[in-house]
Amino acid sequence: MKLKTKIYLFQIILSTILFLFLVLNYFSYIHQYKKDINEHINEEIIIHKKQILSSINIANVEFGKKEQLFYDIHNEALNILKNNINLDLEELQKILKSRFQLKDHMKIQIYLIDKNYTIYKTTFPKDLGFNLSIAADAKGYLDKTSIDNKIYVSDFASTDSMNMEYKLYTYSKLIEGKYLELGFVDTRLNNYALSIENINFNSKIKIYNVGKNDTEYYYYEMDLQNYYENKEEFFKTVKRFSLEQSNDDLILNTLKNNKQIIIDNGNIQTVYINIFDDNMYNILGFENFIMQLDINISDKKKFMQNYEYMFLITLITISILLIIMYIFIKKYFTLPINTIRESLINSQKIEDDSILLSNDELSDISKIYNKLYEKLSNEINLNSNLLKENKRFIADTVHQIRTPLTNIMMNAEMVKKLQKDSSLYSFIDKIDASVNMLSNSYEDLAYITTSDTFEYAAAKINLTHILKDRIRFFSTISKVSKKEIESNIEDNIFININQIEVERIIDNNISNAIKYATKNELITINLYKNNDKLILEFKSFGNAIKNKDRIFDKNYREDEGKRGLGLGLNMVKNICDKYGILYEVSYLNNQNIFTYNLSNLKS
Repeated sequence: MKLKTKIYLFQIILSTILFLFLVLNYFSYIHQYKKDINEHINEEIIIHKKQILSSINIANVEFGKKEQLFYDIHNEALNILKNNINLDLEELQKILKSRFQLKDHMKIQIYLIDKNYTIYKTTFPKDLGFNLSIAADAKGYLDKTSIDNKIYVSDFASTDSMNMEYKLYTYSKLIEGKYLELGFVDTRLNNYALSIENINFNSKIKIYNVGKNDTEYYYYEMDLQNYYENKEEFFKTVKRFSLEQSNDDLILNTLKNNKQIIIDNGNIQTVYINIFDDNMYNILGFENFIMQLDINISDKKKFMQNYEYMFLITLITISILLIIMYIFIKKYFTLPINTIRESLINSQKIEDDSILLSNDELSDISKIYNKLYEKLSNEINLNSNLLKENKRFIADTVHQIRTPLTNIMMNAEMVKKLQKDSSLYSFIDKIDASVNMLSNSYEDLAYITTSDTFEYAAAKINLTHILKDRIRFFSTISKVSKKEIESNIEDNIFININQIEVERIIDNNISNAIKYATKNELITINLYKNNDKLILEFKSFGNAIKNKDRIFDKNYREDEGKRGLGLGLNMVKNICDKYGILYEVSYLNNQNIFTYNLSNLKS
């Protein structure tokens, strides 16, 4: 193995191993770091959700055990008030507590409600004047009892927004237009109220109660550390959003999408998540609890920063070593190779003596290249001369063919006119068709050999006359081929294009149609205006073209059994591209259809 190969191989292997090791190690750690962060966040979420759900469940279980007792107390209060509706409510509290021997931890709050769902008298002053119509569950029970006069016990414990106590409510109709509501409080449950220990002593968490009515979403923070003097003060803290309003409020987006949202605030990851997995309106009377959890990941971030610092130092050290290697290789290998490369790109001999006289592998390559360069230069000059001679020969041949071809066509026409023996007409037609085909091929070849040296300028031409003339030209060929051309051509169609080039488009499409179309079937040529479009169309019956995307490629022939140069449609494509003519190939009703949109050529 040569020295250059060894050094390059050593550098490549060493660089690859080092960088792969570093990159894989880094990304592996990043992946594990993100995984650990996510697991830590999920653990925090699970712990807090579990604590909150446990608190709610304990309250509901404890109240559920006393459901019949609450019903009986409400029934007793209802009977007492019906007998004396003006009885002092605090006095009624004492009567009920004494009659049912309630312990000190069990409290009863009494509410009298008018027909507009407004609390007009209560033992809990903070609720005085509160309108229960915005509390969907309470309003629902009041509507029911106004119809059937039954006593309803709420199916779930509620958290009072005024003091965050768990309460269970009962409802009944008192008299016409008035209702009785009792609220039962078990002060022992206050220790569980929305994980009170967590909320009071851990500032990382906030709980929001989110509700919805017919017109809006609303939510408020369930803050045990702030107590409100009255409902009016509380309502100032409630945020409201119309149902149609689109906004970026994180609380509402968490509720609506039922997905947790994580906001990266550097060392603090703020998570918004629904406490309940589903909408809880039918169970709890509101949409959901949203938990905002601020999770401190500063320790993990600091560890990650230390790791990135070490990774950076390692990367710099390795990079310095690789740079030293690079300088060495560049001086003794890269620069000489670049010199050789530039000579190759610029097709020049290598003249640098420092390379030619170095007596190493690069010197050997340079000397061999110089020999090959001289040999190749001679071959290129020879081939260039042959190409020029070949092109000149084709041009001269085309020029030489023009005069005898014209004479043949004129004499064939004279023979046809002077010949009286009708039995010879078919033979004369075949001669005429062959001469016309040869003439068409001549015109194609003449255009191909001159298109790159001669400028075919556009001019205003009568496309109607030219198209009819070319159809007459091909009439004998189509007759001999047992095919008939039908045309539908609008009069007085003028466009701006070179006449020879538009004839190449027309002739190649007609000759292809005659060559490939089914015998005894019509070939249809249409020229018409369609709104603002000018369309030239060639239709012929036959097998569908298999490769529509390649039909215009140079030297491509759809049917290899049909001999030809494969240049006609490529010539058509080049002319279309020159003038911005849109073209399309389709197959409909057993016909191949070539469509040309000449709208931008209209005069």
